[in-house]
Amino acid sequence: MALEAAYASQAPAPADEGFLQCVRRVAEERAPMRYECLAPEPACPPGAAVSRGSAHHRAWVIELWPVRDPATGEVVGVGTAAFDSSDQHAARQRLALLQEAGTCIGTTLNVTRTAQELADLAVPRLADFVSVDLLDSVLRGDEPVPGPVDAAVVLRRVAHQSATEGEGVPEAAVDLGGVDTYPPFSPPARCLADGKPVLSGAGAPDFAAWIAGHETRTARVAEYGFHSVMATPLRARGITLGVAVFTRGRGSPPFEPDDLILAEELAGRAAVGVDNARRYTRERTNALTLQRSLLPRDLPKQAAVEVAYRYLPAGTGAGVGGDWFDVVPLSGTRVALVVGDVVGHGIHASATMGRLRTAVRTLADVDLPPDELLTHLDDLVTHLATDEEDIAPDEPYVVSGEIGATCLYAVYDPVSRVCTFASAGHVPPVVLLPDGTARVVELTPGPLLGVGGLPFECTELELPEGSLLAFCTDGLVEARDRDVGLGLDRLCESLAGPVTSLETTCDTILKALLPKSPSDDVALLLARTRALHADQVAAWSLPSDPSIVADARAQATRQLTAWGLEEAAFVTELVVSELVTNAIRYGAVPIGLRLIRDRTLICEVSDASNTAPHLRRARTYDEGGRGLHMVAQLTQGWGTRQTPVGKTIWAEQSLPAG
Repeated sequence: MALEAAYASQAPAPADEGFLQCVRRVAEERAPMRYECLAPEPACPPGAAVSRGSAHHRAWVIELWPVRDPATGEVVGVGTAAFDSSDQHAARQRLALLQEAGTCIGTTLNVTRTAQELADLAVPRLADFVSVDLLDSVLRGDEPVPGPVDAAVVLRRVAHQSATEGEGVPEAAVDLGGVDTYPPFSPPARCLADGKPVLSGAGAPDFAAWIAGHETRTARVAEYGFHSVMATPLRARGITLGVAVFTRGRGSPPFEPDDLILAEELAGRAAVGVDNARRYTRERTNALTLQRSLLPRDLPKQAAVEVAYRYLPAGTGAGVGGDWFDVVPLSGTRVALVVGDVVGHGIHASATMGRLRTAVRTLADVDLPPDELLTHLDDLVTHLATDEEDIAPDEPYVVSGEIGATCLYAVYDPVSRVCTFASAGHVPPVVLLPDGTARVVELTPGPLLGVGGLPFECTELELPEGSLLAFCTDGLVEARDRDVGLGLDRLCESLAGPVTSLETTCDTILKALLPKSPSDDVALLLARTRALHADQVAAWSLPSDPSIVADARAQATRQLTAWGLEEAAFVTELVVSELVTNAIRYGAVPIGLRLIRDRTLICEVSDASNTAPHLRRARTYDEGGRGLHMVAQLTQGWGTRQTPVGKTIWAEQSLPAG
């Protein structure tokens, strides 16, 4: 029997290699088969600029079967029947595109990246050119006004894509980051005003007027033959975020109503991703603002150490953390160096960090030893955790649960050149000695803050002048590919060598230890020690005898003369007289007097009693109570600090001009 074949006028050519192979297999295997293929639209002339999308092709299903000789049963030919399955194929393609959109759009919490994912997915499978414009408030993370927006609206271009081979997007009439105002009659403005997608194209009055009103857009339409456009609003939770515009050009068929439904579905999924990214941007911005407001902006002036610092928030979706640092001037030219880390991320961690930093400053002003300060801080964290347990689980904007934190508190005395450390589960510091040797300071580790009931211990280290201390949080030295020990070794390596500038050293350390986008917050504090030499400090031991007060004033005056500070003698004599008298009258031996000349003049009187004096209002006929009031009025400040053998009363005054 002769070969039977039924070809429609638009069926694929018999010379198609895949089709011919299928014919051979049917003849050889003597079994029917099905062959599916795509063929170019007949409306597309040869050489026309047809994009890569399947929307510009027809789908065919060809059934093939062996034709047998009725007499012998031998296969003498292959019969075919071709069916146009373009509608079914297009439906499957739309379903596949929607399924892919669920995994490809919204992969990050980044507004512009999410918009670009929509444009990349739709080109060329749905359109030849796609642009996504958003409201500026969305990019800032602000909450747009609910419902559709006004007819004329200013939008900012955040993403676009084209099917044109090569680099860039030549069809774009607006550059990325640029703004455009859509007139009320334009398809994008109409869809934003009505909250519904709009299908338009060549021949429609609104399309022609929109194109004619923009010189660059007019040129692009003429160059690429844009003739069909869909404008779809990006809406989520009843809020309009922006608009996505889909365009087809020369060589592509116009959009159909089914395409409009697909574009609306894609825009809806992208809008959810954009809204999630916007809300994350808002929360992250709020947390960063809170965190930065709680961190020190300008470190206070002090003479004990030269400092430099860096603070880097996490570069991932983990949210900002609770890392902090501080430099607190103390009496006697000493300084406290603090670094800590609250467990967790987000606004809750930042708020807890602020409370702890305030508590540390308050306790530092009391001049508590490092181990005692951490004990009080531990009690505070325990109380905070108890308060969290009382919060209702459904109370909004509050994250309840355990509170934990680490802290390293150090006090450096430039007179003795001794630094005293106490750690609450924190990363130990690294010290670089003047000879170029860098090593980790061996501390007695204490428990995390909030554990409660366990002691903290102090470690003292005498440092040569010019030693460099590096304090950091675990985000600098710990990563997935290395533990804290290896990170501290790398920190020592990056510190080894001459240090010309602390600012440069900070950058060198961060470059050596951190990736481009840190997964955790990083705090780094560098402190290079200074020392007060013997000619800047004068000390005397005094007996517990009221008659020694005059001699103490005389010795202080002679020392001021030697320093060239005769103008400060009057106030200093009054301070020495009052403080020494109080020590003899109310204190206990041994009694000591010390003068320190640095950026200010400091007078200190020590005794073995733990009873601290305080200001009180003296009545008219009271014989005492005015001395400390006069000291407070004549000096910059005064205070009391506890010592291992008693207390020290100090008063600080400015140096005379010149």
